[in-house]
Amino acid sequence: MPRGEFLLEVRCEEIPARMVRRATQDLGSRIFQELLNRKLTPREIETGFTPRRLAVALKGIPGREQDRTEEIVGPPASIAFDDHGKPTKAGEGFARRCGIEARDLERVKTPKGEYAAAVVTTEGRPTLEVLSELAPKAIAELNWAKVMTWGRGVGPWARPVHGIVAVFEGEIVPFELFGIQSGATTCGHPVLSPKAFQVAGFASYRKKLGKLGIEVNFEERLSKLEVGLSDAAAELGGIVVDDQPLLERLTAMCGTPGVVVGKIDEKHLELPREVLIASLRDHQSAFTVEREGELLPAFLTLMDRADDPEGFVRRGNEWVVEARLEDAAFFFGEDRKKTLAEHAAGLGRLSFHEKLGSYADKTERIVELCKFICRLLDWDDEAQTAAEVARLMKGDLVSEMVREFTSLQGIMGGVYARAEGLDEEVWRSIYEQYMPQGTADSIASTRVGRVVGLADRIDSVVGVLGIGLTPSGSKDPFGVRRAAQGVVRIALEGEMELDLDLVAARAYKQYGDRLEESAEEVLAIWRPFLFDRIRHILGLEDFSYDEIEAALEVGATNLPDLRARVAAIHTVRDEPGFRSVVLAAKRIANILKGVPEQELRADLLSEPAEKLLYQSYQKLRDEIKKAEHEKRYEECLRTMTSFADVLDHFFVEVLVMDENPDVRNNRVALLQAIQRSLSRTAGLTAVVVERADATEGKQGNG
Repeated sequence: MPRGEFLLEVRCEEIPARMVRRATQDLGSRIFQELLNRKLTPREIETGFTPRRLAVALKGIPGREQDRTEEIVGPPASIAFDDHGKPTKAGEGFARRCGIEARDLERVKTPKGEYAAAVVTTEGRPTLEVLSELAPKAIAELNWAKVMTWGRGVGPWARPVHGIVAVFEGEIVPFELFGIQSGATTCGHPVLSPKAFQVAGFASYRKKLGKLGIEVNFEERLSKLEVGLSDAAAELGGIVVDDQPLLERLTAMCGTPGVVVGKIDEKHLELPREVLIASLRDHQSAFTVEREGELLPAFLTLMDRADDPEGFVRRGNEWVVEARLEDAAFFFGEDRKKTLAEHAAGLGRLSFHEKLGSYADKTERIVELCKFICRLLDWDDEAQTAAEVARLMKGDLVSEMVREFTSLQGIMGGVYARAEGLDEEVWRSIYEQYMPQGTADSIASTRVGRVVGLADRIDSVVGVLGIGLTPSGSKDPFGVRRAAQGVVRIALEGEMELDLDLVAARAYKQYGDRLEESAEEVLAIWRPFLFDRIRHILGLEDFSYDEIEAALEVGATNLPDLRARVAAIHTVRDEPGFRSVVLAAKRIANILKGVPEQELRADLLSEPAEKLLYQSYQKLRDEIKKAEHEKRYEECLRTMTSFADVLDHFFVEVLVMDENPDVRNNRVALLQAIQRSLSRTAGLTAVVVERADATEGKQGNG
């Protein structure tokens, strides 16, 4: 069957960058799914967008639906047919409803008996007809964060729609939406290239727009903008200060990626680098330029056109940038009139949460939690500095600069502490307190920074969980998941070998009577909540889920230790002897399931195989204890592999569930003791192995 391409474009007024990309993907997905449901599956889908247009091309679509044949079961044959086999009035009525002649009715046998049936064939419709139904529905039902109506109540949609292109294999797909008739005509920029032109498919659509300087492909547009920024920075003798989120935002804001080069008054270079970058990024969506780490008196930003011959765009941007930097200089000067400690003294006026107190209350909790963490880690040299940092670290939240640029919280505190001449470890720990904020970020560079970052996050997580605000679904207004992920990364990457349950319990205690949930209830939520973050982060290191689960069964409060166990399992899991031990551990677990704990008595061991097993177990137990104490986990696991043959021999020669209860219970007790030793390093039963791949002994008498 011939296959064709469907091109759909919705041309409208400018849609915010944060909305348009996802909407285009959603539009393509909706149409693809509707075609898939009708067995008109496209072979390829391509999307593109600018702020003023959403475009979708679905290629390789069959030219029409397949004919459908279905069997419709009607009334019982005894009712549908008379004694001579002719249709009764009931049979004729059923046939009429199915759109067939009564003589074409058939008899079918069902579990309930013989029934009349109609075999109905529905002719497939042309794809063009199908598209004319589903395309307007897909457009109208797009989900937007905000919608509007226009004209005399037209809409709702994100922005007023001005044109719709809907073409299948060069033929217009007819429909009307928002008072606009679909067609094959579009235009370029509404001011720079408003002349209408015809399109027949996606290739010609992109080519004709490209001649007008408009690129609908996001990746291509991003690449062009990136090259343009880099070239402009090179002409200034520098390089662009990297900011990928800003680059993507600017790309979504344009159809024609042009670059504006603006000047900055050199006096503003006296501002801290962080302030200058934040002001340009947050207020003007502009990049800064640097040479050998020093900022240059210039900025680069976007214009949605190829050039600026009269310089109007450049001058307009320079005027706004100058005003913004004057504001930033004023805020910086006002903040410097106080020390960071004086700023921190005002935290009592700033609420952390109505039920959890002010930021002054939070500061005191962090101070005490830092001392507790340092004691657990035996980091006595860091304890005093961590307490000092904890008292100052939230001070910038009441500064003028952070009120204006919330993205600079923590950073400005570090800048002000550095300007005051505080020790590098102090100002750097304040500066880095929110690290890491994402998977690509590193953790704080100092021990003190890691301690205060850990204490801050655990205080927040425990507090929010303690007032019953556990995140659900995609909702996490207090950033608890991000904070918990930070806890895991700081503890893991910072090699902080401490019991996180103890820290969480201490954090709970410091809230006094503010929390609504009991300590047991909070810890019961805390553990699985933390486990989920651990699974995610270790999974990013290419450890498999069963390796992580096996280590988690032993415990997860000491995260560097947990990771060492996961790594050990990962290293030895494919060794044949280890696979045999895993199978033996699973077998023991099945035998002992639901069996109460028994007392092991060596004098009741009578069979040679069980005596040999007992002797081997004693040696295994001692070797595992020693290796585990020294954290030689690979050695622990390999030690177990030498035990596999003895276990196999035992299961072949000995019946565990002996008729004599004393003998049976003693053998159970021996297996229970072995199970405890095998489970010291990892929960081996969680490790997935294929029985055919493992070296097994003979089938025995479990």
